[in-house]
This record gives sequence, structure tokens and C-alpha cells, in this order.
Amino acid sequence: MIKAAISVFILGLSISLSAAPAARAEPIDAAAIGCTVLNNRVSAGDEAFTNALLNWMGGYHATEKQGTVVEWSKLSTAFDQTIAFCNENPNVGIMSASEKFMGEAIEDMGPASFDLAIVTCTDVQSKSSVLKDLGDTLMWLAGYHTSMHENDSTMIDLETFVKQAGEIDTYCTANPTVSLVTASEKYMAE
Repeated sequence: MIKAAISVFILGLSISLSAAPAARAEPIDAAAIGCTVLNNRVSAGDEAFTNALLNWMGGYHATEKQGTVVEWSKLSTAFDQTIAFCNENPNVGIMSASEKFMGEAIEDMGPASFDLAIVTCTDVQSKSSVLKDLGDTLMWLAGYHTSMHENDSTMIDLETFVKQAGEIDTYCTANPTVSLVTASEKYMAE
């Protein structure tokens, strides 16, 4: 179930990156992506790239205090603010732009927020959770684990992401009561 949803997500993203779906995807350095790239993708209507990148940034900028608590509506507002800022400041890097509106800049979470740590594998596999979208949620978790565990790396490796999603799927099938965060940490925090 998780693997199938991620396969569809990655297919859209790989087409978005103008790579053949079967081609080996090279890691992307998020710190090297400028607002001009984001502006061009937004103008082209490339939602797969935009959503993946901004969700990864959302997780990457999450603070220790916020942990795995997400309020998708506030994060969506931060995405819109990042896009607007990039439109006005095309020579700024996406990491700098997104940091202005994500992480510490997001207001305290409200009643619509929830902790990804309480979403279980069963919830994900039965689609009964309040996840915005599984691909976007796992991309957020990939950014989160990268920031928390990889010594400030800014690399997004889609090939590794696909492998990790498959491992998470297998782990979740064998451990349905485990939280999605626990499952993702097992493979994304290595």
C-alpha cells in the first residue's frame, strides 16, 4: 500500500524532473536550488516538483520543539508565502526563502494540528489517518530526518527515498501498530 502510493508519487516527480522513470535519479542539493527554479516550476504548473520540494523543506525546517507535529493548513500558508517571496526575490536560494516562513516562523500549532508520531502503520495502510497525502507526508519526514540526523545535509536523494519507502512499507506490514514516525526513522535516519 505505502509502496504503491510512493511509486505513483515518484513517477510524477521523476517526470517533473524531466528524467525517464527508469533512469537513475541524481541527488539534488536543496541548498543549490534558487528561487528562479521554483518560480519556473510554479509557472509551468509543476505541482509534483513544487509539492515535493516544499514538503521536504517543511520537514527540514521543523524545530526540535515542533517535533513531528504538523498543521497542514499552516504549512500550506508557509508554502504560499515562500512562493510569493521567491517570485519577488528570484536571486535568493530556496533554503533561505523557505526558512523565513517555516520552522520557527510558523505560529504555534492549533487544534487542526496532529502528531505524525501517533499515526500508525495500520492508519496509513487503511487510509484512515488524517495525512494530507502519503507521498507529501513521507517527503516531509525525509526532510525532517535529514535535518535531525544528517549533520545539516541538504541533499534530496529520490532513489534512496524510493528504496526507503519500500522498506517502510515492508516494515509497516510486519508491524502494523508501530507509528509512521518510528517506521520512517528506522530507514530515513540511518
